Amino acid sequence: MTRRRLAAMCSPGTAERIVQGAVAVLIGAFALDSLENPALAIIAGLVAVVLLAGTIGGWCPGALLARRAAAGAEPNTRGIPEACQPLEH
Repeated sequence: MTRRRLAAMCSPGTAERIVQGAVAVLIGAFALDSLENPALAIIAGLVAVVLLAGTIGGWCPGALLARRAAAGAEPNTRGIPEACQPLEH
């Protein structure tokens, strides 16, 4: 998928960015609370940082997964047209 197509799939509005920031703060607080378990604290802290960066930058962390899925897709070598247009009856 192209970068423009990924941006169109996931362009969070103001409400989504506020919720994403709030979730990042909650996960960050959870990471600080679980410092006695370093592995859990590091993972939760990384997730909080990614969510906060997405909130500030205006992108969805799910777009990272979409890029990987699109990069791993096999090319259409059988000549079968893809359903990118509306189906006709």
